[in-house]
Formats: sequence, C-alpha cells, structure tokens
Amino acid sequence: MKTKRVMLLGFFAAIMAVALFGCATGDQEAKWRLQESQRAGQSSYAYLPHTGSPAAPVVKAPPEIQVVKAPPEIRTVMLPTDAKAGECYARVFVPPRYQTNTVRVLSRQASERVETIPAKYEVVEEKVMVRQASTRFEEVPAEYGWVEEKVLVEAARTEWKEGRGIIEKVDNTTGEIMCLVEVPASYQTVRRQVVTKSATTRQIAIPAEYETIKVTKMVSPPQEKRIPIPEEYTTVTRTEKVSDGYMEWKRVMCETNMTRDMVSKIQDALMKAGHNPGATDGVMGSQTQMAIKSYQKQKGLAEGDLTYETIESLGVKIN
Repeated sequence: MKTKRVMLLGFFAAIMAVALFGCATGDQEAKWRLQESQRAGQSSYAYLPHTGSPAAPVVKAPPEIQVVKAPPEIRTVMLPTDAKAGECYARVFVPPRYQTNTVRVLSRQASERVETIPAKYEVVEEKVMVRQASTRFEEVPAEYGWVEEKVLVEAARTEWKEGRGIIEKVDNTTGEIMCLVEVPASYQTVRRQVVTKSATTRQIAIPAEYETIKVTKMVSPPQEKRIPIPEEYTTVTRTEKVSDGYMEWKRVMCETNMTRDMVSKIQDALMKAGHNPGATDGVMGSQTQMAIKSYQKQKGLAEGDLTYETIESLGVKIN
C-alpha cells in the first residue's frame, strides 16, 4: 500500500513537472539535495547546494524543509543535453539583466517671462512763458508853446477930418474944408500860450516774458518686454530592466572536480575582490559561500551555486 502511494505521488509529480516545463524552483531542489545529503549517518559533511562538494559539518534541516526526495524523473527534467562525463550542472537563478541608459528628459517647459521696463526721465532746461504778451495804452499830453501875434485893437475906418486947402479961409463962414480920411486899423502885439501838439493816446505793446527752468522730462514711456525662456533638458541615468530573472542549468563545481587547492584560490580571489570568505583554508564553509553569493549579486552573475562563470569572473584558472 505504501509502495503504491509513493508510486502515485511520483507519477503525479512527474506530470506536474512536464506540464510546467521543468520549472521547479531552486528552493525545492535545494531541499531535495539537502535531504539526500542527510542520509542516515553516511557522511559527516553536508554537500554544497546543487553540488556534491564536501563543506561544513552537517546541520540537520528543520522540519519545514524535510521533504520527500524528488523522483528521478523530476530531477532530470530539462537537464543539459550536451553535458560531458565528469561535468556537474545545477539549476541556478540567472538574475534579471539591467541596462543603464543616459537620456535627456525635459525638466522645464518653454515659457515666457514678462519684464517691465520703467519709464526713463532726464532733467532738461526748458524755456517757459511767465507772462503773456499784452498791450498798454498811454496818454500823451498836449504840448504847448508861446507865440506872439498882433491883435486888432481898432479896425480901420474912415472919418472926416478938417483939411487945408490951397486958399486959406477968408472968413469963418466960408472956406471950411472937410476931408474924408482913412484911419488905419490899430494893432497890439500880445504873447499867448498855444497848443503846439494835441494830446493823444499811445498804444504800447508789452512782449511776453520767458524764463529758463529745469524740468524732469520723460524720455521713454514704461513698457513690457517679453523674453522667451527655452525649455530645459536634464541628462539623467536610468537603469531599465532588459530581461527578467529565470532558472537555468549551468556548469558548476562539485565534489567530482573540486579540490582544496581550488577552494583556496577562490577564497583568495574573493578576498581581493572585497568579499571576505573567512580563512583561506580550502574549506567551502558558510562564510565562503556567503562571499560567493555576495560577489555574484554584485556582478549580476547566476546565483545559487559556484558556477564556472563565477570562477572565471574571479580570474581563477580552472584546471
């Protein structure tokens, strides 16, 4: 009954593995290999994950990872077809591949700045009118002078006057001579003041008066100046994922081809790369494994086992 149950479980697991194209997770395989390495007291050493190399003393797996050993049909799913005798392969996780690109991105859109230019003034001399032109009327008085003139005192006349003839008077009764004589007019010279020039009114034009003063005059009015601001670009570095991580069979070091001398070389190379593997003792201990994993993460190498790719990246020559 127990045998039938195991067979059914194996058959079901094989169908699931084929349906998923052999994509069993690395953690499951690690659990299966850990289960293998803990066969009742056959060795005092555990095997490296996905290898068979002697490593640290056996640490019993906790109950949650003590799973049933995977059937052979699952363990051989998607194995490399070009493997050679003596080579070891493990399914490792190839991390996502990223690519760093430098791109120009728009950091500020084009815009426009309005700049106000104030009015300009300057002090200038200017002639201004302080009094308008006008007209003033002025009276010109009469002018007087003294003149002498003959004034008729008595007009000319005629009067009878006694006259004398050739024969003198003989008696009083006869011979009286009366002559009508002209008495000229009599004049008297008098001096009097006369107007020599009559009084008049004179029009006098009063010109406008100007004064030179200093004034502040606007030279140019205030105005707005529009200054275009071009768009700005910033160069940024972006890391973009090129491909997702995936599981793949890769050639690894195992107990078949791993030596203490090779482990020492790897430990020495890890130390030079800045990943402390602990003592260079040729033993693949937990600290060395942690240093390998740290190095693989830094370099973007496949993780989960000591691949030939990792060894070549460390510069260690494989015999």
